[in-house]
Amino acid sequence: MRLLSVSRSSPQARISLRTKSGLMLSALTLGLMLMQGEAMAKMVIFSAVQGQVLLAGKPVVGAVLERRFNWGWKDENGGDSAQTNATGEFSLPLIERSSFLGAVLPHEPVIRQQIDLRHEGKTYEIWMHIKRDYERDTEGEGKPIRVRCQLDAQPAKHGKVMGLCEFL
Repeated sequence: MRLLSVSRSSPQARISLRTKSGLMLSALTLGLMLMQGEAMAKMVIFSAVQGQVLLAGKPVVGAVLERRFNWGWKDENGGDSAQTNATGEFSLPLIERSSFLGAVLPHEPVIRQQIDLRHEGKTYEIWMHIKRDYERDTEGEGKPIRVRCQLDAQPAKHGKVMGLCEFL
């Protein structure tokens, strides 16, 4: 019984073996890149929000909304802003991020969300929420987020969100 065999291959066989090894390594690298692309799925940090701001039942024109978030997984802070138009309406776009490790390692998402509104020298906390998933529109029970924010209302919990905005 022979346990170890040493063969003396020809130069052509060694080149063929190198070519096969190189092709296998290339295929493996390509496969890992494709898997990483699959795992780098978009993670929703803050869903798009559309709404209207009212004070005493009248549209608030020119108010500045400042949206901020803290994404615990990457310890990332970010945000954007918008301004209300002539009818008191505003629109904030979807915020997405991606993370290879965040997509493949189990963890509980924790994303602190806040929207503040500045109007006539006052600041109102109109939206406070802790998002615990990466899905779109889950802050608003799974449907596109449309809100009406009453600046003269008392802060209250509306669905999962605390503040001055009611879901429509």
